[in-house]
Amino acid sequence: MPKEQVLVNDIITDHRERMLNLKKYYPFFKLSEVSFSWFMEGACDRLDMGYILMAVLRFFIEENNFKERDVTYPMYYDFMSGCIRRDFGLELEERDNKILVDYIFDKLKNDGRPFSFEYYDPVDRVKKVSRVKLLESRIQDGTVWYSISPDGIEFYLDTKEIRDESRISVEQLLLEKMIRSNDFKGGAEVIRRINQEVERLKHRKNQVMELLAADVFAGMDAYTEFFDTGMKWFDDEQKLFVKNKELIETALKRAENDRASGDAAQFYRTLDEIYRLDTELKTAMHNHSELLRACTELGIQADEIIRKTKLSRLRGRFDFKGALDSLIRNDRPDALEYAVKPFFGLNIHKKFTPDKIDDMFSLRPQPQEKTETTQRDGEEEIVFEDELAEERFAANVRTLLLILFDMLTKKGGISLREYNQRIEEIFGAEVFANGDYYAFLVHLCGKKEYSPGTAEADGETFLDGIIRGFMGEESFARYAGLRFTLELGGGEDNEIDLGNGRTVTDFAIKKV
Repeated sequence: MPKEQVLVNDIITDHRERMLNLKKYYPFFKLSEVSFSWFMEGACDRLDMGYILMAVLRFFIEENNFKERDVTYPMYYDFMSGCIRRDFGLELEERDNKILVDYIFDKLKNDGRPFSFEYYDPVDRVKKVSRVKLLESRIQDGTVWYSISPDGIEFYLDTKEIRDESRISVEQLLLEKMIRSNDFKGGAEVIRRINQEVERLKHRKNQVMELLAADVFAGMDAYTEFFDTGMKWFDDEQKLFVKNKELIETALKRAENDRASGDAAQFYRTLDEIYRLDTELKTAMHNHSELLRACTELGIQADEIIRKTKLSRLRGRFDFKGALDSLIRNDRPDALEYAVKPFFGLNIHKKFTPDKIDDMFSLRPQPQEKTETTQRDGEEEIVFEDELAEERFAANVRTLLLILFDMLTKKGGISLREYNQRIEEIFGAEVFANGDYYAFLVHLCGKKEYSPGTAEADGETFLDGIIRGFMGEESFARYAGLRFTLELGGGEDNEIDLGNGRTVTDFAIKKV
């Protein structure tokens, strides 16, 4: 008799709960029946609505949870247009593409109505209808904002574990939506799943520790994978915990404010559910903090294990048995070559043949570069090539600066094109083949304002240092109060052709 009662309970009493668990899958199979053979004479028949639904749900989770914003229709339109082109290889005209994307969105929203899931309730002996939505909408400031529903999140999480992002974060998005809709009982179930995920991560942390102790190389791979896929979201998860804690406190205050106007029995029922939810959340936050502490300890222990392993491998002898065990474990008999080959063909007797003496006598030293020397105060001083290059560059910059300062003093403002024309008049077109000219322009554009001879020009850039050395000369003394700015431009229209494939971009130099 007891066994028969258990059977009846499983069949009749639990049927309603089983059907309610199944309802979140109903929209997927309903939408999978959608055909696109009617569109463009069957050219879009390759489109698969099941794939499109999963892609859209993943897009909404990314926007709603990880970017914390709702979706507008233009955002959905851009995503779906890219999905059709990328994943199905369909290039459509703008008009046809808009018709197709609108049609898909209407189907996903079920034309604004919930999907109706009918089932038979053997307890009440009647057919009942359960409604489920995958996407929700709200209107604010004249704009329709869309977001994924709790049923949509549950369905997506049940299909596959999210590895690239934090499953805890996605579950907390679902928790936030349930708190806002006053589904505190469902929220407690979500928190229990969060605790299960935390326990799974703790178990995975222990496995990594055991693997590190047994095989440090395999352990390091597991350690890196563990932190890359499970632990890098700690900060975001903690913020979501705090956010949901504040939502619960707000819901509690709202329930207490509605106490006078509502049913007393319902008030105490709601209050009990909120307290249970709050307790579950506190437990989850505590477990999450403990996981963070345990992972911090894991990082310290892993570093210590790696340090000891490195020291133990610095040996003065070769461990043949250890190498053989490694070859057997990795199934690499071909690697025996590296251990055996050095022992073959050893030449331990060294001889010095007499014919090498002739080679030594006929050896000629390699030609050496001669350094340029200068005489200073009766002493010989070595001058290196880089010093000569710096002196040459400084002399060329001196000439270019004098021309620039003179033009600015007379005209008040010039362009690089005008400056180039003046230089070409003085030195000829071959000046543009000199690399020092381009180096000067690069250093000149290092900042946008210059004040030669003032404290503002005191070594801020490389060119400032050169100018500061010139300002003490008589030629530059009259420019001590000069102040000018650079207005850099861009684009093909502003390019100056200097011949032989050399071009520079024009810009303005103005006296302040």
